[in-house]
Amino acid sequence: MKKIIIIACFILLLITTYEVARVFGVFQTIYNDDASFNIAKWHIYVNNEDINGTSSTFYVGNITYTNNEGVSVDRFAPGVTGEFILEIDPTDTEVAFEYGLSVDLSGSAYSQIHIDSITGIDNTNLTISNDVYSRVFTLDEIKAHKVDRIKIAFTWDNDESNNSTDSILGSTGEDFEIPINMTFFQYIE
Repeated sequence: MKKIIIIACFILLLITTYEVARVFGVFQTIYNDDASFNIAKWHIYVNNEDINGTSSTFYVGNITYTNNEGVSVDRFAPGVTGEFILEIDPTDTEVAFEYGLSVDLSGSAYSQIHIDSITGIDNTNLTISNDVYSRVFTLDEIKAHKVDRIKIAFTWDNDESNNSTDSILGSTGEDFEIPINMTFFQYIE
């Protein structure tokens, strides 16, 4: 009886070794090939600043002020309106993408400032959803070297109840900057 158990164990050991070798050979054959693929370039420039991630918050300081009678040139104060242009240049990008932009004036320092309009110019058509302005930039547009231009206009409300915060915001001595939040997603056409 002991001899039969030893022979059965030996036969099972041979079968197990054969199966393990066969399975290993299948996996080895399947995974033996080298894989290679190209990665597309992704460099989007917003006002000449390289935005190479998927989201970014930056500040726009090159603002043109209008309706500023009695205010120093290039200064922002209550009652003054301003505007600036965002240029989105994907010239060094090899994939279609969608971008979204929003202006973040939620901080208490900006409570008296409101956005009048965000409009695409030079045939830039934006869609809006939940205060986010977005557009799909196609690969054909990228190859044709299209640059999106977006004009953002805003006003500093002249409200007497804001005099204390107006004074703090206006006395910083620094140029006024608008925080812009942009997100980028690869778009599969």
